[in-house]
Amino acid sequence: MAGYKAFTQEWMDAWKEKINSSKEYKEIAKEWEGSVSITVNADPSRNLPETVYMFTDYWHGDALEFLICDAAKAQTAKFIMTGDYARWKQVAKKELDPTKALMQGKLKLKGDLTYVVRMVKTINKVVDLLTEVETIFPDGD
Repeated sequence: MAGYKAFTQEWMDAWKEKINSSKEYKEIAKEWEGSVSITVNADPSRNLPETVYMFTDYWHGDALEFLICDAAKAQTAKFIMTGDYARWKQVAKKELDPTKALMQGKLKLKGDLTYVVRMVKTINKVVDLLTEVETIFPDGD
């Protein structure tokens, strides 16, 4: 398989499929309720000319809506995470822990940080499953 272009609907669909087919995720995430939007700031120097907005929704171990959206839809999420392309790429490649990135200010969160910290295993599993999706990044690596 050649892989999926990062930050596309096909990539989001592949990620959602990984989550929904993971028995381990279903067990870990049985208490998670709510949506998370991810904003990847534009970085023309890395071949990402426009900001990308992604909306993901989770409910008690199931991944529901996963879509590329507009800024207005992204703002409706329970949790809104924002960061530069380079940071999100590090998260997607498992080079940067998302919770640590939030604590260090490398990624920004709008929402209940204590809930996020309490549910860190759920977040880590979502990222682990993302790293299983063969990804082609805009800057070619």
